[in-house]
Amino acid sequence: MYQLRKYQTKSIEDMSVNYRKGLRKLLLVAPTGSGKTVVASEVMRRVVAGGKQCLFIAHRRELIMQCSRKLYDFGVSHGILMAGKSPTKHAAVQVASIQTLTARKDKHDFDLPPADLIILDEAHRSVSTSFQELIDLYPDSYIVGLTATPCRSDGRGLGDVYQKIIECSNIKELTDNKFLVPSRIIAPTLPDLKGIKITAGDYDAKMLNKRMNVPKLVGDLVEHWNLYANDRPTVVFATSIAHSKYIANIFRQNGIPAGHIDGEMKETEREKQLEMLESGDIKVLSNCQVLTEGWDCPKVSCVILARPTKSYGLYLQMVGRSLRPYKNKKDTLIIDHSGAVYEHGFPDEPPTWSLQAKKRDNRKPNKPRNIENQPYTCVECNTVYKPTKNEPECPMCLHVPTKKEKAVLIKQGRLIEVTKKEKVEPEHKKHFYGQVLYYARQKGYNDGWASWIFKDKYKHFPANKQVSPISPSKDVLNYIKHYNIKKAKAMEANK
Repeated sequence: MYQLRKYQTKSIEDMSVNYRKGLRKLLLVAPTGSGKTVVASEVMRRVVAGGKQCLFIAHRRELIMQCSRKLYDFGVSHGILMAGKSPTKHAAVQVASIQTLTARKDKHDFDLPPADLIILDEAHRSVSTSFQELIDLYPDSYIVGLTATPCRSDGRGLGDVYQKIIECSNIKELTDNKFLVPSRIIAPTLPDLKGIKITAGDYDAKMLNKRMNVPKLVGDLVEHWNLYANDRPTVVFATSIAHSKYIANIFRQNGIPAGHIDGEMKETEREKQLEMLESGDIKVLSNCQVLTEGWDCPKVSCVILARPTKSYGLYLQMVGRSLRPYKNKKDTLIIDHSGAVYEHGFPDEPPTWSLQAKKRDNRKPNKPRNIENQPYTCVECNTVYKPTKNEPECPMCLHVPTKKEKAVLIKQGRLIEVTKKEKVEPEHKKHFYGQVLYYARQKGYNDGWASWIFKDKYKHFPANKQVSPISPSKDVLNYIKHYNIKKAKAMEANK
């Protein structure tokens, strides 16, 4: 039997109080990693003990099986209504697929399971037609919605379904109490989203994919993973299936075991990739619209955001995949190539949730916001933080930003390079120069040769040559190879 945490017990008590007040439709907001399935299982255990019946509804197989396993842990007998499963018709608790219920509800040989209480998982989806039609068939039932993010990219509110929000803790409280690990955010590059249309409250998918699925940006993902991730088990969020496959392929080309997963793959193929990530057979798993909901792998300690989004809910879902604690896991690393932290703020900033509809944001991307309220990316180590008057220094490298750095940091909502006059060399440039320097000395070349390689890549000589040589990665070796080929061809042409 589970020992409930204090905030879990309190949320159940809050629901009971509101039901006694006459409210019948409540929305439980519980951050990823807070144990919302635990809370749901305990609620169902209590309802069944009181002689009542429950129906748990989800839209994905993974969520259904997750709930089933948790109910077994709580000692609650139940049936499963889902394609490929034999029904247990007389169980007091039924865990059901919304697709199965929708497909069978009008058939003469199928009776909808009775339910005094209905629990809807991923409840931000419950305003959809399929959920609404089903809820209408249970006019006398109590309703509990479960979600980590009670918001939709289309701005539609959940007030048509639910009467009140019950908050079950937040990310900051869970982190402070060590139920989640703290996050560290790196923003080494940001995409240019100028001109991308906003469709249904988010960036247009086709235009976004075209802008993000280019060799330079994908190369940045690999380069900065090598620089910052230190071999952490990693999940990448991509814009499309093609983008995700391309990312995985580039990682593999650079000697990093990587896989890909998407919703069109067979279930067995998806499970194999997930098992390989958990076992360590692959280090990086790229995905498109699969791992934002209903999947947990506490071992994951790095998330790469390669998919810009205007959806705050989607942002939290992506980041939340890596917040669960694990043995020897001190923190999680968010490598943000999407501009999400500048769009939505830090994940642990307590949000203000509402059931009301949100006015759709059709602003053009890159519209400047108040610089004073923006996160700041350290020019030395790319760590994202909020400098204060009393604590202006970067928490990672202790660099204190100058007024000039702050002034040029944000332009049209995105990062720009610090001016050359400041002689500030970003960390990834130092890292590259150190690798090239190592290669030069191994080959007996002078250090000036390494400087010319640096200039070929970055269009200027290194500002700081006091860098320790380090063994070069595969991608740096490939760059040197291509440079040598280019020079040889140029010399041949001049003969």
